[in-house]
Amino acid sequence: MRRLLVVAALALAASSVPALAQCVSPAEARRAVSAGDAVPLSLALQQAGISGQVVRVALCRKGRRLVYQIGVLDRKGRLRQVVIPAN
Repeated sequence: MRRLLVVAALALAASSVPALAQCVSPAEARRAVSAGDAVPLSLALQQAGISGQVVRVALCRKGRRLVYQIGVLDRKGRLRQVVIPAN
């Protein structure tokens, strides 16, 4: 179920977040998570202490690193753009 949520979030908004890096396709994102090159989105959010409603997600390459670019609605309804490590 968790993997399905990660895949759905990545597929829903893979190109919706402004590019700070080169973002990968949803299929590449699934492969990266399956291969252990990227942690699942839920774990990355937990590790970073991100709370709020995730509305956009993209897995992107920034140099040699993978990062999640995330749009999060906070408790006051403001959209925050967050970049967190994916590995």
